[in-house]
Amino acid sequence: MRIRTDGDYAHRLDAIESAMDALGENTKTAAVIAACEHARQDRNAKQKALAHPDMTPELAEVLSTPAMGLRYEIETSLDVD
Repeated sequence: MRIRTDGDYAHRLDAIESAMDALGENTKTAAVIAACEHARQDRNAKQKALAHPDMTPELAEVLSTPAMGLRYEIETSLDVD
C-alpha cells in the first residue's frame, strides 16, 4: 500500500510521524499498523465505557472524537393507568 504525502497530502506525513512518536514506533509502516490496532482497541473500550453504570453524558462527550462521536442519553418514561 502506498500513502501519498506530496502536495495537498503533506498533512498525512505529519499525522504518521505523530503516530510514530505517540506510539513509540520506529517506522512509518509500524506506526500505521499500531494506529489501526489502537483505533480497534479504543472502539471496544469506548463501547464498554458507554455500558458502564457510572457513565454520564458529560463523560461520553469527553471520550468523543471527531472520528468516533459518542453520545449517551438517559431516557425515562412513566405510564400511569
